[in-house]
Amino acid sequence: MVLKYFSKRDHMSRRRLRTTLDEVARRAGVSRTTASLVLSGKAGNHRISEQTRQRVKEAAQELDYSPNLLVRSLQRGRTQVLSFFNAFRLRTVNDLYMDRLSTAIERAAGKLGYDVLVHCDFSRPPEETYRFLNGGRADGVLLFAPLPDDPLLPLLRRSRLPVVLINARDEAGILPSVRDDMESGMKQVAQTLVSLGHRRVCAIIEEGSDFRDAVPRVRLLQKYLRELGVDLPEHRIASYWSEPHGVLAHLMSQPEPPTAVFCWRDWLAYRILEDCDQLGIEVPAQLSVIGYDGLHWPATTRHIAASVHVDLDALAEAAVNLLHRYITGEQETYADVTIPVQIQQGTTLGAVSASGTP
Repeated sequence: MVLKYFSKRDHMSRRRLRTTLDEVARRAGVSRTTASLVLSGKAGNHRISEQTRQRVKEAAQELDYSPNLLVRSLQRGRTQVLSFFNAFRLRTVNDLYMDRLSTAIERAAGKLGYDVLVHCDFSRPPEETYRFLNGGRADGVLLFAPLPDDPLLPLLRRSRLPVVLINARDEAGILPSVRDDMESGMKQVAQTLVSLGHRRVCAIIEEGSDFRDAVPRVRLLQKYLRELGVDLPEHRIASYWSEPHGVLAHLMSQPEPPTAVFCWRDWLAYRILEDCDQLGIEVPAQLSVIGYDGLHWPATTRHIAASVHVDLDALAEAAVNLLHRYITGEQETYADVTIPVQIQQGTTLGAVSASGTP
């Protein structure tokens, strides 16, 4: 056995130079056309012998030949790739929601034969980002949670590129969308709390563009509580970031402290549950806690937060399937799909006694 050794320079040189179809044809002793027919799986439609087919395949393997996918994509008009762009333009460490959603999108795309191209460079200006999205690398785009004034939206509305919004609705009614049914979720929160006897309800939010669903969820809660005869006044809506470890103590020190708290997302619900443990507030005996998303974030509390459960697998699958239908031409009209949500009881919901205390 003869061992061949290559220098680092040789190795890098080999990596830079792709094997061409002409080289495969020369190694196999056939024409370029014959090599192309064999390697594209079309040899069966032509009079190409089994011996010739085998010779071409062996030559391709020896030369480590792979077809140029960009050329093949141009020929077929499809890349079998979907782009995913996070309109938050931010990806934090240990973001359980995005971790779960990204995984769900990967699974849903794989079922339909797509790979997923995740865009990670958020430093590009909108026009350049649009060129990357619409540059032929992908058959369509999944755009996550853009604000109504996102600069990408006007560009995408004018393009021929299939686009589906996730957890956002296009106010222009042009770009289709898939989102969880927030209205139903918040109605369920109101109904659940009132059915348990809660009349003193508070809400805790986070402020800023990175927490864009916080205020809409609380406004819906106010609306549905009001319809049930319960008021959620502004002084019982607190910002967690104004005093992270003091917000709960402040709310519970009021003359009539709340018996239930709605946290706009589950990450916050688990922080509040940890605060309850530190302050000696018994959950749910003294205070019921409910969040949104249905995610069990790492926390020191023994509780599982009650929550509006969003099926992220169903959300991702609906978005990918809808985008696939636009790509293939099966869907041509505007669609706005909502994914049902439901309350997960957890261990943090309790009833209020007739005297008005938990």
